[in-house]
Amino acid sequence: MEINWFPGHMAKSTREIESSLKVADCAVYVLDSRAVKSCFNPAFDKMIDVPTVYVLNKTDLAPKDVIDGWVKALSASGNIAVAVEGTGSACRKKLLAAIKAACSTTLEKQRKRGINEHVRAVVLGVPNTGKSTVINSLCGKARLITGDKAGVTRAARWARVDETLDVLDTAGTLYPKITDRTVGENLAIIGSIKDEVLDVTELATALIGRLNGIDENILTARYGKQILPQNGLCEIAAARGYKIRGGEFDTDRAAAAIIDDFRKCRLGKIALERVDGGR
Repeated sequence: MEINWFPGHMAKSTREIESSLKVADCAVYVLDSRAVKSCFNPAFDKMIDVPTVYVLNKTDLAPKDVIDGWVKALSASGNIAVAVEGTGSACRKKLLAAIKAACSTTLEKQRKRGINEHVRAVVLGVPNTGKSTVINSLCGKARLITGDKAGVTRAARWARVDETLDVLDTAGTLYPKITDRTVGENLAIIGSIKDEVLDVTELATALIGRLNGIDENILTARYGKQILPQNGLCEIAAARGYKIRGGEFDTDRAAAAIIDDFRKCRLGKIALERVDGGR
């Protein structure tokens, strides 16, 4: 299975992001805590020339020690990194403080010139990392449409947080060619690539292998038996009673089930990547 997804709107979004960053005071780079490294888009890294706040989102889905490790690593060399749960009550305060810290030089210049403090931040990331949710949290209300799937936001839109801050919500954007298969799998597993363009059965089999590599008890605890890649989907189908006409196991349904169980945290808090390179 070749894992790639770069529809036309992403090419347009890439150009919009590059243009917007030229007039922005900072970038807010939203990353999924379960696969932080895979969520870095090489195209963004070439564009960003402003202070950056790295936002590790969906902290309710990943282990705290893994998240803390990424925050420490990303905070090195003067960068700013915060871990948030996009819908949590503490998210807004954390993000506002981080953005002000990133824009401190600009704000100080404005104060010295006697003009009103005001900065603009571009919020970017690969699909389904929770960018719109983060912006809604900043604004204190649901101003943007959100959804737990890739491709909800298609066009860039500015939102007013308060009199000192405007933020630009951009479409989740990948890059034309994903050459690292593990990165492609990670993005597909966390929902950053549309399921409709994937071989879900093959992806689920890969997920079984990945989870067993992390802790072989993860799947046993959920399905009541050992689940191995070579026959794992049949075992899950048997455990759940998924059958098709003729009595054969419905492995397609089992594949969708294990991916959904991972995404909904029914398998526990799991990170596909660690800052030390562990997967």
